[in-house]
Amino acid sequence: MTRPRLLVLLLLLTLLTGCVGGGGVPLPIDRLTLIRDQFQEFDRLSLSDLESRLKTLQQEVAGLEQTKDRALRAELNRKKLLIAYCWERRGDFTDAQRVYTEVAGTEYGSIAWVRIGQVAEYAAADAQKQAADTAASAERRLEAQEILKLQQKKAVSALERTGNFPLNTRSLLRKPPVASLQPSTWETVAVRHYSYQRLDHYYRDRLSYRVFEFLVTISGGTDRNYSYVIAIFLIAILAKLITTPLSGAQFRSMQAMQRLQPQIKKLQEKYKDDKQQLARAQMELFKEAKVSPFTSCLPMLIQMPILIWVYYGIRHFVYRFEGVHFLYLHNLANPDVITIGGSLFPGPLLLLYGVSMYFSQKLIATPAATPEQEQQQKLMAYMMPLMLVFILKGLPAAFILYWFLQNLLMTGHQYLIMRSRKAPAAQAATPTPTPPRRPAGPPPEALDKLSQGTQRPKQKKKRK
Repeated sequence: MTRPRLLVLLLLLTLLTGCVGGGGVPLPIDRLTLIRDQFQEFDRLSLSDLESRLKTLQQEVAGLEQTKDRALRAELNRKKLLIAYCWERRGDFTDAQRVYTEVAGTEYGSIAWVRIGQVAEYAAADAQKQAADTAASAERRLEAQEILKLQQKKAVSALERTGNFPLNTRSLLRKPPVASLQPSTWETVAVRHYSYQRLDHYYRDRLSYRVFEFLVTISGGTDRNYSYVIAIFLIAILAKLITTPLSGAQFRSMQAMQRLQPQIKKLQEKYKDDKQQLARAQMELFKEAKVSPFTSCLPMLIQMPILIWVYYGIRHFVYRFEGVHFLYLHNLANPDVITIGGSLFPGPLLLLYGVSMYFSQKLIATPAATPEQEQQQKLMAYMMPLMLVFILKGLPAAFILYWFLQNLLMTGHQYLIMRSRKAPAAQAATPTPTPPRRPAGPPPEALDKLSQGTQRPKQKKKRK
C-alpha cells in the first residue's frame, strides 16, 4: 500500500473509531443489582430524608476527591452516581445531568448514559408541551423551544453513546422515566437493543434512513428478511458505480508510479547524501512523466464521504436490521463477534474482510526502493488488515458486510485495470519475428545464358 493511501486510511479509521467510541466495560451483574437496590431505597425516602442523605454523600465525595487508590475511586464514582439520582429525585434535572456526565466515563457509564437519556427525553417532552401551549407568552414558548432542541440533542447523544457499549452490556431502565415521578419499577435491559429502539424514533426523518428504507422496499418489502441483505448489495454496487471513474484514475496513477520505481531507485542511489537534490530530481522526473505522487491519494479522499455516509446510514437504520439473518449471522444489527472464554473475538465475516484487504494491498503494492522499505511493506501488509479487524469488531455486521462487498468490487476493478494494461505492455515487449530470408538467386548473366538454351551454336561451313 502506498504511503499516501495508508495515511488516508488511518485518517478514516480515526473518524470511524471516533464515531464508534464512547462505550466502556460492562458492569458486573452484582454491582448492577446493588445500584438498583440503592435507587429503589432512594425512591422510598421522603424528601427530608433524601436531603439528609444527599448532604452525607456530598461530604463523603469531598473526602475522596483526591484519592489515587483504585478501589476508593470506584467507591467515589458510585457515590457520585447516587448524588446525581438524588438531584433527579428532587427534580433538578440540570444538576442531575451534570453529575451523571462526570460518571459517564467510569465503570458506571452504562447506567449514567441511560439515566441522561431518560432525563433528557422527559425534559424534551415537557418542553414540547410548553412550546405548544397557546396560553403561554411568546417569550415563554420560544424558551421552551430552545429547551426542546437542547434536550433532544442530549437524548440522541446519550443514546448513541449507549449503543456503543459491548454486546453483552446491560443497564437499568426506570418506569416512569425520571426519579421525581413515583412509584417506580426497574427493568434490566440490553443497552444496545434499548438504544437502537429509541434512536429509530429520532432517525426516521433522516435522508439516509429513507434511502435505506426505499432500497429495502424495492428489494422485496420491509417484511422480508432477504430484502435487507439485497439492499446492502445494492448500496455497495451503487457506491462502486459512483466511484468507478475515481478508482480508475487512482489505479492508473499507482501503475504509473510503479513504472517509475526503477528510475526513482537510481536517483536515490545517486543522491543518497543530498536529500534536497533528490527531492528536486524526483519532482523533475514526475513532471517529465506527467505523474503526480498525490493523484493516487486524492480519489480516495473523495470516496471517503461516501463511505462515511453509508456508515451513518446503516447506524441510523440499524434497528431495522434487528433479527435480520444472513448465512451464519443471526442479527445484522449486532457486531460479527464470537465469544471464547468470556472474551469477544472477530467473527468469520470480519476475518474474510481482513483477508480481502490483504490481497487488495498486495495487488497495488509498489516495488520497494530499499530492503528496509521492502521489510516495512511486508510488515504493513499483515498489520493493517489485522488492525482493521480488531478496530472494527464493534461495528454492526450490516456495515461489515457492505465494506466487504465494496472491497471485493474494488479489488476486482484493480485486477481488471492492471490486467488490461499488462497485456499491451507484454505485446510491445515481445520482439516481432522477422521472416526468413530467401536464398539469393543466380546472377542476371546466368539467367540470360539459361534463357538462350543449353545447345551449342551451329558452326558455319567453310566454302571450298
